[in-house]
Amino acid sequence: MRVYRWDLDKTYLDTDFESVRGLFRSAVESARSKRAIPGATALLRELARERPGWRPRIVLLSGSPTQMRSVLEQKLRMDGIRWDDFVLKDTLGSLRKGRFRAVKDQFGYKLPQLLQGRIGMGAAVREILFGDDAEADALIYSVYADVVAGRVAPIELSRLMEAAGAYPDAIVAALAAQKQIARADAVDRIFIRLDRGVERWSFEALSPRVVPVRTWLEAAIVIGASGELEADALCRVHDAGTYSVGEVGEAASSLLRRGLVDRAALQHLSGTMGGHPLAGLLSASLSETPEAPPHVERPRVDYLELVRAWKARPRPSA
Repeated sequence: MRVYRWDLDKTYLDTDFESVRGLFRSAVESARSKRAIPGATALLRELARERPGWRPRIVLLSGSPTQMRSVLEQKLRMDGIRWDDFVLKDTLGSLRKGRFRAVKDQFGYKLPQLLQGRIGMGAAVREILFGDDAEADALIYSVYADVVAGRVAPIELSRLMEAAGAYPDAIVAALAAQKQIARADAVDRIFIRLDRGVERWSFEALSPRVVPVRTWLEAAIVIGASGELEADALCRVHDAGTYSVGEVGEAASSLLRRGLVDRAALQHLSGTMGGHPLAGLLSASLSETPEAPPHVERPRVDYLELVRAWKARPRPSA
């Protein structure tokens, strides 16, 4: 079985939550006024598509408050999105309890939710996660992946969450979930949409599992080359966006240079697209891009150092 876990704000929805005005607008606007990130709707629809013997599980995990569930679900239904689980943040409940830090806390919210969502899944269940660079998705998802794989011990997980500013009960919840999870190297890819001008090299410490992308078409190409999206699905994702020839060519070349797609698989994929324009763009990239360098095994990730660096980073002003 395959699980696709998606964030919403800045990942699926074009949301401005970095200013008070943006937060207010997001809270009061209708489902029809909410805009999806280009390509996100088409990609998520294709990933959720059922085939004989194949029914992927779609999990939505968002930091948006629970009070927005109705309008968010309405938007997703309008977009034709199917989902199996949809988790939102109890922001109002935190405020009522005086837990003001929890409003912005991502580690203490997302990590326990991810781990609890893994309970009961067998070691054979594979996952792909989707997020953005607005908060700490790449770091949280990577810690989650290594916890599931058994590479992060409980004491390290506790220290990481404490350093990130999580409340004690969130740490307890994460540790309790960790004990119940079947150990497996289950997370294949973590796609991070670049929205804030962050450079790809900023994610080097978490590569190659973390894949920063500028468009969701890039993610679709990687998934298609792995065999999980058929050629016609990839073409539909392409057609749903407004990608220039240069953007598509550069995206495919970048993925090849970074060794994120197999040349033979991409050649086969482009060869099954018939006369679709995407086929020619992919073929041109194959001929113009040199072989990727050999994969180099990276040292163990120092998550505590990365968490501290993340906490110390400059915050955007409201």
